[in-house]
Order: sequence, then structure tokens, then C-alpha cells
Amino acid sequence: MKNLIILTFGLLFLAGCSREYYKTSGYYDFADQHKVIAFLPVQTITTGRIPRGVTDEMLDEIEENESRAFQMELHNQVSRRTHKYENPIRIKIQHVSETNAALEKAGIGIRESWGMAPTELARILGVDAVVYTSVTKAQYLTDLESFGLSLAFTFASVVSDGFFGLFPGIKTSDVFVSCSILDGQTGVSIWATERECPTDWNRSHSEVVRQITGSLARRFPYRE
Repeated sequence: MKNLIILTFGLLFLAGCSREYYKTSGYYDFADQHKVIAFLPVQTITTGRIPRGVTDEMLDEIEENESRAFQMELHNQVSRRTHKYENPIRIKIQHVSETNAALEKAGIGIRESWGMAPTELARILGVDAVVYTSVTKAQYLTDLESFGLSLAFTFASVVSDGFFGLFPGIKTSDVFVSCSILDGQTGVSIWATERECPTDWNRSHSEVVRQITGSLARRFPYRE
């Protein structure tokens, strides 16, 4: 009975991760013309309750490090699926090291790239399409506050025969992800997705990144 309740709460938690994937009408006009794509540096935005002592400079550094992590992991997840025997992704992918080196050579920093036109970036990178991704983390509790609440639930479970211990981890933030493939000549979106997923204090940053990018890669197009 206890295992059934745990499974039920686990399914409810997974259901909290909402997602939509769709090809636009432009997909059938432009996708066949694409030979090489590039994953742009991921725009990362942090909102809500920022931990005490974190300066604007520190937050900028954190966001840029998260940008690199998402960009690399999304590249890796999609690249792995170009070698699958069943329903592989049939597109060449510029490696992120080449992408970032070309941007740096052009004098374009990570944050600057977030606001540039996709057609200009595609020209600089020499690719047929670019993948633009934005990640917004809405922070509700600091990790310390969330850990304290989790301890409170653990204590309650001891004195109430384990009932409270069945609830998932205390939610720390919501992560909102949007991802689009944009034609390099026109800037037209040919494929897009949005995803929203809660996080909690006991899930590592790398785990969250892998989960989100893996979900995006599983539905990535160019499989015809």
C-alpha cells in the first residue's frame, strides 16, 4: 500500500512537467534545405528570491555558466540521436566549441548573442539554421529555506507514522524552457517547444539540465 502511494505521488510530480512540441508551417518550406545547424548560447534568466549575498556580478557569472551547461548538454543529447538506428536525427550539427569560437572571434559575448538576430548569427556561424533556447528559473525559496522545510516534513513524518514523508521534495523553483529552430536565411521559426518543470533542493543542477535537454532531444525534428 505504501509503495502504491509513493508511486502515485511520483506520477503526480512528473505530471507537473508540462510540455508542448510542434512543427510550424515553415518546417515543410525550409527544413529540407538545412544541412548544418548550430546551438546558440542558451539565454538564462533568474527571477524571484535571490539568495542573500549574491551580487549582480555573481548572478551574471552564474547565468553564463548555466548557459554554457545547457548549450553543451543539449548539443550532446541531440548529437547522440543522430547515430540511432531507429528514427535518427538526420542533420549535421556544428560543435559548440566551433560555435562559441566563431562568436568570440566576431567579438560577440554570450549575453550579447541572446539579443542578436538569428539571421545575423547564422551568417557568422556559416550554418543553415540556429537553435535558440531560453531558460527562466523562477526562484521561490533559497536552497537553505527549502532544506529547512524539508527537515520539518521529515520530523513530522516521524511523529505521524510516516505519512508526511510520502510527499515529494519541497519545490524550490520552476524552470521555464522555450526552444526554437530558426531558419538562417529568413529567421522563420520551423519548430518550437515550451516546457515547465518544478525543481527542489535535493536535485542537482546537472540532473535538472540532463532531464530538460533529454526531453527536448527526444522530440527534436529532422527525422524524415
